[in-house]
Amino acid sequence: MPPTSDAFEVRDIPGAGRGVIARTSLPNRTHILSTSTLAAYVVFREYRKEVCAQCFHYDRGRTLAVRDLETGKVFCSEGCRDLWAEEQGEEGVEAWKALETWVKARSGAVWCTATSRTDGERPSVEEIEVAWKRVEYARFTRVQETKAEAKQRRKALQSSTSGPVDPDILSFLLSGIIFVSKHPALFASDVLALAMDPTPYRTPSDLQSHANSFLQLVSLLPPPLSESCTTSRIQTLIAAASHNSFGIRAGSEEDMEEYMGYALYPDASYFNHSCEPNVAKKRKGRTWEFWTSGAVKEGEELCISYLGGDEKGLDVTGRRERLKGTWGFECGCGRCVRDSGQV
Repeated sequence: MPPTSDAFEVRDIPGAGRGVIARTSLPNRTHILSTSTLAAYVVFREYRKEVCAQCFHYDRGRTLAVRDLETGKVFCSEGCRDLWAEEQGEEGVEAWKALETWVKARSGAVWCTATSRTDGERPSVEEIEVAWKRVEYARFTRVQETKAEAKQRRKALQSSTSGPVDPDILSFLLSGIIFVSKHPALFASDVLALAMDPTPYRTPSDLQSHANSFLQLVSLLPPPLSESCTTSRIQTLIAAASHNSFGIRAGSEEDMEEYMGYALYPDASYFNHSCEPNVAKKRKGRTWEFWTSGAVKEGEELCISYLGGDEKGLDVTGRRERLKGTWGFECGCGRCVRDSGQV
């Protein structure tokens, strides 16, 4: 369910879904929210030796000292490694080991990464539904199916698991399934309550890579996690992350540091965007902190900026294009209205 406090509440906003509204007048630098609940996340594989898997600590590109070769994770301390193992649980740790073994066995493979998926237009809702129905068909043995049907199913499964797979997608999906398995009530109350992107795949190859990655993941999971790994839950995680994820960067969110991954923080996902935000944010370890960046009146919407680094220097056309392409909306904030000459 949406977060609430004495400082704010989440309400429906005409034309903008839901937003965070100030319950009372708030002075500058008033603390608004702290949240460390991640429903799913990924540290990109190219940064896997440099970023702590638990607290996301980054030491200017240096390989961190505490390494677990079996899971492929690194940590900034023994304490972080122990905390990570406790949060993952026994089945989760075994699943990470299986995933790392599978990826290492394909050393030298050309992966279908996000930057390589550039073919075609964004798949429609109907095309997405058809693709995931094929995945569902490929995964399960049908009762009383004919030999021809069984052959078709095996062919579909073989085609999917031998097709394009992205290790970063596999990692994101695995983290989400571990969260679902360990916290089903939180998944139902927090993740399912988020706004979902009905078309989260940028290209047909992007959709195919997600579908193939799901089938590959299912084949690697131990039974307890495999039962939690359904197409419905996977699609929910993907649709929620598309418009609600926060970047994991080397420094603060406001600078131009490396983009090392992303995470789905349900409680932090209700802030709408403004190009002149009245709420600032910063990640401290796994925790996101939010506070007012100016005086806020009672009833005023609390907004953050979805833009970072050099994006903030774009003109109104550039900002709107960036927000439309990444987040799926055309910005109508006060700054954009003024800059576009609409007032």
